[in-house]
Amino acid sequence: MPNRASILKQQFLQSIALPWEGLLPESKVQELLANENVRYYSSVYTPIVTLWAMISQVLDPDKSLSQAVKRMGIWLSAAGAVPPSSDTGAYSKARGRLPSRLVEQLVPFVAEELEKQVPTEQQWCGRRVRVLDGTTPVDE
Repeated sequence: MPNRASILKQQFLQSIALPWEGLLPESKVQELLANENVRYYSSVYTPIVTLWAMISQVLDPDKSLSQAVKRMGIWLSAAGAVPPSSDTGAYSKARGRLPSRLVEQLVPFVAEELEKQVPTEQQWCGRRVRVLDGTTPVDE
């Protein structure tokens, strides 16, 4: 029986947004973008689409920009939207416009959302386990 990570990765590779629509809602991304005073033009490469494409790019064995753009085009076509050009320039620029602070704020949010989905019977003695390795220096 495959583990949850394998299942999630397979779902994600089949659909760019499938597993992230619930974990990483556009409303949360919009809220964080507003807090960071980030403005963007209405285009195919909205922050949420760019974020989903970036995550799919990281998880895919073929980490190329062209593969990410191709996958995004397939997803957008299936969603009834106009797919982007196969040129990777616009996607690359959209990635560069996303502030790293956005990703830093989304990581704990997604972790909490994932943790909520773990059934009690899969927890250790009915408890959530925290692991600390002590290798990260603490800022004073």
